[in-house]
Amino acid sequence: MQLIYKNEFGAFYKIVNSPNQEVEVQLVVDAIGVFMSRKDLNGLAKVIDSLSKPGKCEECGSDNCRKIWYTHELVDVCLKAEGEKLTALNDLVKGAEFILNMDQTLEKYRIRK
Repeated sequence: MQLIYKNEFGAFYKIVNSPNQEVEVQLVVDAIGVFMSRKDLNGLAKVIDSLSKPGKCEECGSDNCRKIWYTHELVDVCLKAEGEKLTALNDLVKGAEFILNMDQTLEKYRIRK
């Protein structure tokens, strides 16, 4: 595995030679690792973005709900993060997305001889 991005909350790693070609990255927080596809990473980013905006939680009606729940066909990821931890998780996900998309963008526009 190759480190993509890390901060004080956790790290994202790119999986090299994954047996499941859809699984490209792993989120590691403390001693827990979650394998994800690029689609899963984007979905998690959307959930975190929605928590960062003011307003009521659609699920519980609270103004300060900080439950991060991302559902996938194989596993449900449910985290609770507030304040600095939510900010750090947001940074971690956005940083990983930026690095992964930067590689794609550079490859797309690479000048070939």
